[in-house]
Amino acid sequence: MSFDLAIRGASVWREDGTFRRLDLGIREGKVVALAVPAWDFPSAGRVVDAEGRLLLPGLIDTHVHLRDPGFTYKEDYETGTRAAAAGGVTMVVDMPNTDPVPNTVERFRAHRANAASKSLVDFNHWASPTVPEEIRGIAREGAMGFKFFMISHHYPYDNPEQFISIAEPHRIYRTMVEIAATGRPCLVHPHNQSMWQELTREFVEAGTTLPKHREAAYTYAGNFVQNSAIATVMLLADVTRCRLRVLHNNYPPVIRLVRGMKAAGYQAVMEQNPWAIFGKGIPDHTIDEGPIWESLNDGTIDLLASDHAPHSTDELLESRADAFNSIVSSLTIVEHMLALFLTRIAEGAPLTVHRLVQLFSTNVAKHLDVYPRKGTIRVGSDADLVLVDLDERGIVDSTKLYSKCGNTPYEGWPLRGMPVMTVAGGRVVMEDRVVTAEPGSGRFIPPDGAS
Repeated sequence: MSFDLAIRGASVWREDGTFRRLDLGIREGKVVALAVPAWDFPSAGRVVDAEGRLLLPGLIDTHVHLRDPGFTYKEDYETGTRAAAAGGVTMVVDMPNTDPVPNTVERFRAHRANAASKSLVDFNHWASPTVPEEIRGIAREGAMGFKFFMISHHYPYDNPEQFISIAEPHRIYRTMVEIAATGRPCLVHPHNQSMWQELTREFVEAGTTLPKHREAAYTYAGNFVQNSAIATVMLLADVTRCRLRVLHNNYPPVIRLVRGMKAAGYQAVMEQNPWAIFGKGIPDHTIDEGPIWESLNDGTIDLLASDHAPHSTDELLESRADAFNSIVSSLTIVEHMLALFLTRIAEGAPLTVHRLVQLFSTNVAKHLDVYPRKGTIRVGSDADLVLVDLDERGIVDSTKLYSKCGNTPYEGWPLRGMPVMTVAGGRVVMEDRVVTAEPGSGRFIPPDGAS
């Protein structure tokens, strides 16, 4: 037996939480051999010496805003997936706040074709369910699932052609009924629109500031704007049997509510974003980290996703003066999120690398119905891998970003522990921080069982 690629001597992540020094062989995009290192390991087209490094499953980032089509001056599928590959991400699922919105079969097909011509890593999409009669047809096209926003205000919601928000409980209920019939996940950005609008009016009259924006959206009255919405969608998902995933569970009051509802038997997949720990790069955006780390370990939070949300530098500067009528921050993070977590773990954060892999890969693959094809390292799985050097150091530098937007809230942050090679579908797509993959080389990955 010969291999296209062999990775020798790495400490390979195992699902039981251990790391074993193994040789790994790849052929035709699949892992075909895992063996204790031996002199007689079969020949390979290329052999990578990975002694002293960790070999992890590639990250699956299911919350990326790639702005393509419609807002490609901020990011596009090529630049966004180039940044993903640099960060150890081997599959992305992008959000539907694009223009046009992928809320019909025809639009979804066009969205998929556009991504197929540009993506450097494997991909799928969250479609918009705002046209109920199109939901089942979109699912048959292989969409990973659906996502809607309960919030509607400035960019990009203020364009009537966008049509990406569903705020009213009766509409949410009808939408969930349709999505439940497909068996696909339903992602929700939770938000109590009426409460937020009233708070917005009050704060704007008193003077618009970024801290006030945060108070209106997250902290007022015990995080009521988020928590009341989360309770609503969890209750509706329970009665519709919809596979709910709640986004942005990033604050202690939310964690308390989610923990209680899960204990009461309400089921939903809970997503947390890295900025809950690393901040969003805006004034007065400190978060109590203790409950966040605890939630990552105790099952309250099921998975991590970047919420990579790039905006132009001009927009970022404008937001400082008028956050209520503009963007709030530019979250350019997919390229560095793995290194940021590895850095915090090296500094003593209460999280293991094994748990990090579960949250960023294994649990995600199971949620997407693509496990064990993805999200693990075993014979027969896709060769989606990231080689990590825990001793590699670096600094976040906005002048060297692969992301098009050219800014990051983590400018100048020191890094300790970095991805040094990304392998997607058996292809080396990044090596030593240089992305080598070609646009269009990523594959559309439907969920298992999709027609």
